[in-house]
Amino acid sequence: MGQTSYDWVLIDLLFVPEQWRGRNVGTLLLQKAEEIGRARNCVGLWLNTFGFQARGFYEKIGFELFGTLDDHPRGSNCYFMRKRLEPKE
Repeated sequence: MGQTSYDWVLIDLLFVPEQWRGRNVGTLLLQKAEEIGRARNCVGLWLNTFGFQARGFYEKIGFELFGTLDDHPRGSNCYFMRKRLEPKE
């Protein structure tokens, strides 16, 4: 689930069931979000993920860390990530 807010696409919820992981489903969904963002002239996409979730996946497809909320939830961290959209030529 996502939305555009001002000039950014916020990815509020992305969940790929276990049996679909490793089949590029998450990558394809985020590529579609990028297409929508470009069509709406957005600066980029942003989301948050937790230490026990998929930070490495997002980094692999071009997201970068821009903030951390330590000990949220306790014993883990919440990571805020973004991916700027480069204009397609």
